[in-house]
Amino acid sequence: MRILHVVNDANPGGAQTLIEALASRTVRTDETHVLVLLGRGGLSDRLEAVADSVEYVGMDQRSVVPIKAMRHLLRLVRIRRIDLVHSHLHQSDLINALTPHRRPRVSTQHTSQDASTSAVAKAAWRAAGAVSIRMDQIVACSPSARGISEHFNYSYSPDRMLVIYNGTAVTEAATPDPGGNLLLHLGRYSPPKDHRNLFEAMAIVHKSHPDARLRCAGTGMEETNEHLITWRRDLGLEGVVELLGPVSDVRGQIREAQAFVLSSYNEALPMAALESISEGLPVITTMAGDCQVTTVDEHLVAPVRDPEALAQSILWFLEQPGSTRQQLRQASWELSHQRFDIDRTVERYRDLYRDLITS
Repeated sequence: MRILHVVNDANPGGAQTLIEALASRTVRTDETHVLVLLGRGGLSDRLEAVADSVEYVGMDQRSVVPIKAMRHLLRLVRIRRIDLVHSHLHQSDLINALTPHRRPRVSTQHTSQDASTSAVAKAAWRAAGAVSIRMDQIVACSPSARGISEHFNYSYSPDRMLVIYNGTAVTEAATPDPGGNLLLHLGRYSPPKDHRNLFEAMAIVHKSHPDARLRCAGTGMEETNEHLITWRRDLGLEGVVELLGPVSDVRGQIREAQAFVLSSYNEALPMAALESISEGLPVITTMAGDCQVTTVDEHLVAPVRDPEALAQSILWFLEQPGSTRQQLRQASWELSHQRFDIDRTVERYRDLYRDLITS
């Protein structure tokens, strides 16, 4: 099988990490190719290392239906002899649906709510919904992601939408407790991630646990971000919150932390949380989407947009003795092993591809 993945950008995210996992586990007789609508991004090196080819359209973010991308897609289908086109995120879905490549079309929904941050993005998403009837299969990465089709009037019936959980590589055992009180947040700077909520919660935590630290990594989570710098200063978190920006060694960051904190009001099933529990790192999260399924104790779950509640979940964790923290680490690793092993995810996609190509 020769599969072509179409994705908006090559920055770290759930869709991009899924593509990387699928490409890295391709069997010898198969090929994985990637078409990125924008230019190179933070995950480009990793994608290029595992895929048979990665090409970039270099389109403008404001383009809703770029003819250049459609022509690029048609050319790739022809010269790479592609058997199936799998698109991720709404703009890529729109291009996949409209391009007359005459190959089976698959789309994966990676979000559970309207996360569009501009009129152009919202228009592209609605347009993708309008032409979704041309998709041969739409997959949701979690149960909550399936509901977004109704919000954007997808022609594709939600009843036909498969749920294939995202997965990640699971270590052979939970990684050792590094000690300390370092908390980790992995995620790009974006309104749905609700970083203001995260910072306000950390300000509350800091009053009771001045030794606690928060490390933030991801695109836009940098010392040049004026919003983050202002919040950190005004909330008295200078020297408490560290901003790393994009990082390539995500696993290295996970192994240095005590817990992963997710503050979003809009998520489906974030890959960063799955990567965290795959190493045995407990997840403290809001109730956004299906994020709760990555936690192993009810005390680690808080309502969305409630910094006081999120702070209480963090404080509960920090106040647990070392033996309890170790139990939470072991339980997190076991949850990952049982439900979110990437090999299971890859096999389900491979079966779907095979069925569509041979039907």
